[in-house]
Amino acid sequence: MKKNLILTILVLLLLSCAHGKTDDFPTVADTADAAHVYVIRDNNFMGWGFSLKVALNESIIARLRSGEYVSFYVKPGFHSVGITKPSLTVPFAKGQKYYFLLGADYSQFGFEIQRIDNEKGKRWLTKTKPVN
Repeated sequence: MKKNLILTILVLLLLSCAHGKTDDFPTVADTADAAHVYVIRDNNFMGWGFSLKVALNESIIARLRSGEYVSFYVKPGFHSVGITKPSLTVPFAKGQKYYFLLGADYSQFGFEIQRIDNEKGKRWLTKTKPVN
């Protein structure tokens, strides 16, 4: 009984640590005609032990651990970016860069997403590592 409990806990820990890009990760044939998006997870201690699901238009495209980021391209137009809930719907423009920061908060969801300016986004990229 004790071995089964330990095995179950280990499996759950491994699953909660899964991270990286998913099969739904977006690809764009010509990046010159697209917007470049960065979703950055802060390196806050809250929630450190598990991955957050990053969603684009309600499809999970990646899972980020604390201190990681993912970048991708989207076609111009309105797209929803988030952590399933909450999410932000943003009009993306060709050739522009967009930075989003995932951080802990004390709402019912436990995490928030916010759009940040380019300068702050570039600073966060130097403090985090990309997901492969």
